[in-house]
Amino acid sequence: MRRPAIFALAIALAAPAACLSTSPVPVKMTVPGVSPFPADFLREIIVANFRDEAPSPAFDLGRELQDYLATELGRSFRGKVSRMTVSPDESASLEDAAFWRQAAGGRERAVVLAGSARLFGLTRKALQKGKLPLDGPFNIDRRGLVELRHFALSIDIALISAATGELLYKKKFLAERDFIDLEKPPDIAFPELADRVRARFLPILLGTSTFEERTLLRR
Repeated sequence: MRRPAIFALAIALAAPAACLSTSPVPVKMTVPGVSPFPADFLREIIVANFRDEAPSPAFDLGRELQDYLATELGRSFRGKVSRMTVSPDESASLEDAAFWRQAAGGRERAVVLAGSARLFGLTRKALQKGKLPLDGPFNIDRRGLVELRHFALSIDIALISAATGELLYKKKFLAERDFIDLEKPPDIAFPELADRVRARFLPILLGTSTFEERTLLRR
């Protein structure tokens, strides 16, 4: 009778240890992309100039974004990448199927990449980075304020069937960043913000895999 009793005691002692959680483990993994289009469906992507929601004479955001996306797609997409120019008034309605079908020439197995964008900057104050005071991070007397130039790029991206003019996909993307240089112009901030949008949008469009970091929880 002693051996079964010892065995039961060992199980009872081990049970609490099995319920204890250990530290989360960061892991890097390849995440397969999911495209809204069937495999090998797209033969051509027609990149239109984007409508600028806050136009500035110093920086043509709609044209710059068109050039940027067309260049990046040319590096990643195996099919044809072309460009199309529409007036700001014509590009206002992404649901106008008749207009987009005519503008794209009714091309089969092709989509029009269009939409609207807005790039804006403002100067704001933030607490200086560094070692936090013992009496709290918001002790401004011990942590001075610093002025930063904040830029944000907001893009509404739409994919439209060139054959039918039907709106197939639409999503808003936002990229933001603070810069120390208070005189940084929009054309210098734009490439870095556009890169952040590209990294999120192209895997969706092309269905390519992404290398991401996840947290593994163990018990």
